[in-house]
Amino acid sequence: MSQLLNKQVEHSTYGTGTVVTHSTDRITVSFAGEAGEKGFVYPDAFGQYLTSTDPAVQQRIEDELRVRAEQAEADKLRREQERQAEIARLAEAQLAAKSSKRKSSRRTTKAQ
Repeated sequence: MSQLLNKQVEHSTYGTGTVVTHSTDRITVSFAGEAGEKGFVYPDAFGQYLTSTDPAVQQRIEDELRVRAEQAEADKLRREQERQAEIARLAEAQLAAKSSKRKSSRRTTKAQ
């Protein structure tokens, strides 16, 4: 996390700024002039608005963004698989209930 403190970043609108705070999911950048200090979601802002002037830091951030995107995709796939399994389970239970109802109905008809 501290890799960004006091590092220079570029913003598409505000220009060059310096990272003054950095937490797990937020950074604050101090820009010159009227822009002042601006807060950003970390590391998401580096995928859209910010670029580190240090190529090594930028590469680490891009790697982190890639890993997060891969994790999000894996989570999405897992949720979809769970949803499909639940649909299959419900369909199987519904089929079993219908089958049981038919058998029960046949027994009642034979008994009469």
